[in-house]
Amino acid sequence: MRTELQETLLKLVRLGIRTESVSSAMFVVPDSIDWEALQILATEQGLSAIVVDGLEKLPVEQKPPKLVLLQWIGEVLQQESQYAIQEKAAGDMALIFKNNAIRTYVLKGAVVAECYPNPIHRSSSDLDCFLVPDKSDFNAWELGNDLIKANGFEVESVFYKNSTFFLPELMVENHRFLTPFRGNGRLKQLERWFQSQFKSLRIQEVQEGLRFEGTWLYRPPVLVSALFLIEHAYSHFLHEGLTWRHVLDWMMFSRKHESEIDWNELTVFVDEFGFRKFYDSYERLGRYLLGEIKEEVLTKKDKMMLADVWAPLDLHESDHGLKGKLALAGNTWRARWKYRYFAEISMVKALWIQVKGVLFIKNPTLD
Repeated sequence: MRTELQETLLKLVRLGIRTESVSSAMFVVPDSIDWEALQILATEQGLSAIVVDGLEKLPVEQKPPKLVLLQWIGEVLQQESQYAIQEKAAGDMALIFKNNAIRTYVLKGAVVAECYPNPIHRSSSDLDCFLVPDKSDFNAWELGNDLIKANGFEVESVFYKNSTFFLPELMVENHRFLTPFRGNGRLKQLERWFQSQFKSLRIQEVQEGLRFEGTWLYRPPVLVSALFLIEHAYSHFLHEGLTWRHVLDWMMFSRKHESEIDWNELTVFVDEFGFRKFYDSYERLGRYLLGEIKEEVLTKKDKMMLADVWAPLDLHESDHGLKGKLALAGNTWRARWKYRYFAEISMVKALWIQVKGVLFIKNPTLD
């Protein structure tokens, strides 16, 4: 059973993503609620602004004390300001790339945020992108790194999967690859599929609907974004843990694009790339978060994932460095129950993949 604090958070999230108001008869905040603890929990789950959206729809008698509410709203306003700064930095970056015949595709980020009732209330700390040559054939990832350096910004390129830009108020992950496929055959197949989808975009006229208005930032094909979100959440679940924001991202995206997603094809890919055991519980947890199903109908596996969502994240330096590699191995060992119930490979094989990758595959390729 959930705690009073957790139940209140879920109810406020459900209210925050709805457009209608609520009467006091529909939702009652417990008198004993610890508002400070609720604010901390909402921040930990990446949903602070969404919860505020829910609070603002409550009747006056149900809202937190004025001082608490004003402080919370102030933090949300800071998030909105940060969003605007990051949006401009991303647009400026994409213009540089456009002037050098590169298209900038956004992974997650704004592609997911636009599916929320209030996009600027979807929290984000960085920008993930994938660069594609515009009707040509050259290494856009490498040229993108060089262009950022030429404009006086720091670039780190020590991790095989992506480089990292440090723009004003915005960290950017420039993806060379979309998945951590080193040593993993199934993820390598998925990576080949992702790369083939972007390669086909090089020779296609891009529909204006795929470009974010007023910028040179582009949306990937919907199925690419769907699979990327699932793989990203799966990786987070195994290595660090999920938050409700990961779950809500998928639900908002899949609901927004329900008619555009080829669900038969997505189902085939979920099975083919080894996500089925994870995805079924992930999807049901999303339906529970939205209030479409009750906790009583969740399976034993679903409830195991639910407990992990409420648990603190096990963060580590996953990009590079010995400390990060050791932390990743430690997390894999502690997450052995996750591999047993939610993965197609065992924990032992997962550790072997990590060791093999670090020792023998320094610079992975898709050849």
